[in-house]
Amino acid sequence: MSNNYTAIKDIFIETDDVKDFVNLDKSTLAYHKILSALQKPLKLILFYGKPGTGKTFLLCKIKEDLEKKLDVVFFPQPFFDEKEFFSEMYFQIFGQYGDVDGYESFIRLYRDYLVDKKDSGSPKQVVILLDEAQLYPPNLIEKIRFLADTRLFKILFTVHKTDEEDTLAKDYFKTRIWSSIELPNSTLNELKLYIEKKLMFHNFHQYYYMYNDENFNIIYHLTDGNLRNLNKLLFKIYELCEYYEENKPTEIGATLNQKLIEMAAISAGLIDA
Repeated sequence: MSNNYTAIKDIFIETDDVKDFVNLDKSTLAYHKILSALQKPLKLILFYGKPGTGKTFLLCKIKEDLEKKLDVVFFPQPFFDEKEFFSEMYFQIFGQYGDVDGYESFIRLYRDYLVDKKDSGSPKQVVILLDEAQLYPPNLIEKIRFLADTRLFKILFTVHKTDEEDTLAKDYFKTRIWSSIELPNSTLNELKLYIEKKLMFHNFHQYYYMYNDENFNIIYHLTDGNLRNLNKLLFKIYELCEYYEENKPTEIGATLNQKLIEMAAISAGLIDA
C-alpha cells in the first residue's frame, strides 16, 4: 500500500534535521534571544519550555549556525558521570580523546592549550549547549558551573518545564543563571503556518487546502499547540488517509472529516476512546 499520503505522513516523523526547521514567530524570538545572550558577558543561560515545544530542534539550528564562528560543544543527551562528560567535551573541542579523568584534569589540559595558542592568536570562545540539563546530577552541574566561572566557556542549560520539574529547575538554577529564555507552545496561527510550511517544503502544498478553520481549531484544541503532539496527530491523520485512499477513497473529501481527526487523536493517545 503506497500513495501520496504514505509520503506525507512521513513528513511528520520527528527529526533533528535542520533542513526541516520551520521558522515560527516563537522560534525566531527565542533564537535571537539566545544568540543575543551568548554575545553578552553572561556565563550561564537557561533555555526552557514544555516537552515538545521544539527546544532540541532549535538547539540543533543554533549549533549549526554558531559553529561557523565559534567552538561549540553540544550534548543532546545528559551525562551522569564526571569523567565521561569531560572526556567527551575534550573530544568535541580537540577531535581526539585526552588523558581526562574529571574537571581538574580537563582544565589543566585546556589551560596548557591556551598557553600554546598564545603566540598564534586567541582561540575561539567555547559555547556549551546542554539539552535535558534537569537530568544532570547536582555534583556534575556544580563542576559545569565552575567551567563558566573560568570565563573560558559559556553554558546554555536547556530544561523541560513540567509541573514536577519546573519548581526544581527554577530553585536549582535561579541563583546561578544570568539570563532565562522560554520557548512556549505554538499559537493557532503558528500551528497553521507549521502545517503549511511542512507540506510546502516537500512539494505537497496542495494538501494544505484540505484543512478548514474548524479542522484547525479542533487540531489546536487536541494538541494545545505542542509540536510533538501535533506531529503525532498529523502522522496518524495521514496514516488513516493512506488507508482510505487505498481501500475506501470516497471517505476522503475535499476537506478533512472531523471524525477522521478524532480517530487519529485516539490512535495517537491524545484523547480516550
